[in-house]
Amino acid sequence: KINGASIEELLDNLKLPEYRSRYRTRAELRTKDANKVLPALTKWVAKLDKKDPNYEHNLLEGLWVSWGLNKVDQKLLKQVLAAKDYRARAAAVRVVRYMGHQLPDQTDLLMQAARDDHGRVRLEAITAASWLEKSKGLAILAEAKKKPLDEWMIHAHETAVAHLNGESVKAVKKEVAKSILAGKDLELYNLGKEIYAKEGYCET
Repeated sequence: KINGASIEELLDNLKLPEYRSRYRTRAELRTKDANKVLPALTKWVAKLDKKDPNYEHNLLEGLWVSWGLNKVDQKLLKQVLAAKDYRARAAAVRVVRYMGHQLPDQTDLLMQAARDDHGRVRLEAITAASWLEKSKGLAILAEAKKKPLDEWMIHAHETAVAHLNGESVKAVKKEVAKSILAGKDLELYNLGKEIYAKEGYCET
């Protein structure tokens, strides 16, 4: 039940396995009085079973409810930022990105995320840093670069640095293959190299 459900019923819907049911529930909660929803949310979070395998996911759903009401629960946010599940931490960093105007410690939270052991969390921190003023954003990006940048992060990092410096990302020069081949053989070799770069295999 969503339409016509009480706030308490709606909050319990956040535990449902169906994504669309949870999504519609959060949309319904956004239509309610925040002054009624937020105290009920605090009580709901306090009663969650910490032994439940979905405990951290339930916390995240609750965090999204407060975000949807444009009154992010900062205590809950910090709890999710410290979650064991990297997916929950990464999602919480995205909340930090969009709700920075409500967070006096936004920069500190993003700096913490830039040091995270998981790349997905650091990627969110890198993206969020590009929204900040230059000095704060570049400091977070420098911190993120202290750990290896994987293929998902490296371009985001490069773009964020360029953006904060008011520059465009510079095109990388293509490496010219050195070969003893010539003519048609070299042409076929280069074609195969191009296909392999895109598809991971080479046709003959």
